[in-house]
Amino acid sequence: MKKINTRTLVGTAIFAALGFAVTFVFRLPFGFLTFDAKDAVILIGAFLYGPVSGALMALIAALLELITVSSTGLYGFLMNFVSSAVFAGVASLIYSKKRSAVGAVLSLYVASLVLTGTMMLLNLWITPYYMGVTVEDVVRLIPTLLLPFNLAKALCNSALAMFLYKPFSKAAISAHLAEKHTKA
Repeated sequence: MKKINTRTLVGTAIFAALGFAVTFVFRLPFGFLTFDAKDAVILIGAFLYGPVSGALMALIAALLELITVSSTGLYGFLMNFVSSAVFAGVASLIYSKKRSAVGAVLSLYVASLVLTGTMMLLNLWITPYYMGVTVEDVVRLIPTLLLPFNLAKALCNSALAMFLYKPFSKAAISAHLAEKHTKA
């Protein structure tokens, strides 16, 4: 686990703000679901600062989204937070143990699967309350909407994070907001 210090707190705040800002630039609604690229930014921050910071970034971005652009209220906030926190937390935990290209790909693959599974379970629990439907109605949405959406969201954010990680990490290191990691 990363040591909490001023650099980590500032970096966490910057990546949370960047993640939130991305929701304004790239946000695609699919009914009650929304795809945005903020998870890629939060994931990069979590790779730099660790899973606890990743969860904090997810919380800050979800809270800011709740009070500004969200139309789904507390249900959407909860789903948004859990989705981002699970994705960034799992990926950064695995990546922290194996800091290499293989470790990054493995961490993103596992995190995508865990995110998708978590969101299926959470949809079964929350969506009936949010939409006023039965659990059976939600089960019918899984193969045609919920599973493909969550898997595509995770894979797109994974690809984006892989593409942007080096430039973002180099910029953070140059700005003295992150430490250069040596391979273990």
